[in-house]
Amino acid sequence: MTQEWRSRFDRAFEDWARRPPPTPPDQAAARLVARLPKRRRRGVMTAGRPRLATVVAGLGLAIAIGWLISGLGTSVTDEVLPPPLDENVVVLWLDDQTPLYLTVALPATKGGL
Repeated sequence: MTQEWRSRFDRAFEDWARRPPPTPPDQAAARLVARLPKRRRRGVMTAGRPRLATVVAGLGLAIAIGWLISGLGTSVTDEVLPPPLDENVVVLWLDDQTPLYLTVALPATKGGL
């Protein structure tokens, strides 16, 4: 049944395709072009362009202000500084990222700590 339906459709389509158009192509094109809205001259600003320019400028200003504010109060350093050390502290570095802090003290005197 599906094959019969397809062959019937193909025959009908071919018959339709062989028919001459009811309107000559040049007249149909002229009618279509006449129905299109007229284009404005180039260089004439339309009503939406000033609004679009204002929105784009405002967005750019907001991004610039946000970028400037986010940069204030932050400093970028690549190096982490160690905490301040007392005179009796020695730092031994086991590798590039691992410090070992040792406290050096005088021996306790007799009679207590």
